[in-house]
Amino acid sequence: MLLRVWSRAHLLNKMNKKQGGYTFSEVIIVLVALSVLLAIAAPLNSEVVSSVKITHYIEQLENDILLAQQLSMQHESHYWIMIRPENNDYYLYDYSSRKSVFHRKLPEKWSIRLTTLQSPIRFNTSGTIQNPGTMVLKTPESSYKITFPFGKSRVTIHEQ
Repeated sequence: MLLRVWSRAHLLNKMNKKQGGYTFSEVIIVLVALSVLLAIAAPLNSEVVSSVKITHYIEQLENDILLAQQLSMQHESHYWIMIRPENNDYYLYDYSSRKSVFHRKLPEKWSIRLTTLQSPIRFNTSGTIQNPGTMVLKTPESSYKITFPFGKSRVTIHEQ
């Protein structure tokens, strides 16, 4: 009887050892499959990050222009957006207090070119732009035409 209990325990122990893990070749196959998936996903992630960065910056620019228009209408003072292509930046300037409200730098390798638009961009107290025109924002991936129409219309941004 003791021999039976011992042989049964020994047999169960042997079975557990055989089912205890993966072989070396199975582990290598899984690691190679994961490496291939990561190699495919890494460039896609870079493109997504770049696209989100462009979208975020253009939305920020549009919101800053709208802010300047709204501030000019609400406070009946003159807020100017000063665009400096040579410095790759722009800032919101409060002409009445002679102070800069905020300053934004364009991302690296981006450029801005004033075509028919003149800096500074100014709105009167009714929200109408004083000197309408266009400018071009260039990114490494694409180019955007930014148009300031006559009247109280909002700025339009179109990818070229």
